[in-house]
Amino acid sequence: MSDRTQYFRKFPLTVYNGTPSINIMRRVDFSKNIRNYLAAFYNFEVTEGERPETIAYDYYEDIDLDWLIYLANDIVDPYHDIALDSNDLQSTIIKKYGSVENAQRKTFVYRNNYRADDQIITTGAYESLVGERKKYWKPIVGSLGIMGYNRTEEEIYSSTNMIISYSFSQAVETPFTVDEIVRMPSNSGNATVSFANTTSVTLRHVTGDWNTQTSDFEVTGDTSGATATFKYDTYTKLKDVIPEVEQIYFSPYSYYDYEVEINDAKRNLSLIHQDYSMIINKQLDQLMK
Repeated sequence: MSDRTQYFRKFPLTVYNGTPSINIMRRVDFSKNIRNYLAAFYNFEVTEGERPETIAYDYYEDIDLDWLIYLANDIVDPYHDIALDSNDLQSTIIKKYGSVENAQRKTFVYRNNYRADDQIITTGAYESLVGERKKYWKPIVGSLGIMGYNRTEEEIYSSTNMIISYSFSQAVETPFTVDEIVRMPSNSGNATVSFANTTSVTLRHVTGDWNTQTSDFEVTGDTSGATATFKYDTYTKLKDVIPEVEQIYFSPYSYYDYEVEINDAKRNLSLIHQDYSMIINKQLDQLMK
């Protein structure tokens, strides 16, 4: 360990799982003046396979200065608070959700889908929109005024799009499992179970035209394997969580997408500029005394 990181030896010891360990929870912080002085920090994007220790070696020429990266980014857990590589991320997803496929098909929330909509509409098309839809568009202003409209890049989330229910044509022995996905015939739509018993089911995260069926139809649960015949004329929309006229501006946001985006956000780090690393290191050293 270099002399520049000697202050880490001043951290008090604690006993963790019966083993004496350095208590990294004894933390100090940069002075507000330094943290507010943006020239002292450098924005850095972590690429695949990079970790703080390799970044410290490449940027500071000292692997021990990875602690400056942890402190500059308020990282407490050096294993889970940084971006995982693709293999570790996949392993984490499988551990949490059973498989990558499960994470991809299960809806976490519904999210404003502006990311997938790059169209530009005319002023006339905008004016013809019903009032509730206009808020999802913003003007494109040029030298001659408004040139058109594109989607408003606003983060809007909803717990689900709608909630519906069905009764079964006859009672079943094995009910569906809460949170499993059930599918319409020919995979023409799916939904997630919110409540189920032997005679009825309540569903959320609804896709497809469940309300247009003209005869009873059989549905199978993805996880339980349970089947039930839905009585078509018992379809009931319990609630439009997202107003019906606004639902076209939302799409399912899967648990897989959530995990990937959370991990990608961890790729953006602040590095203490090389010119200030020695000064800040000494300040932290003094604060630990």
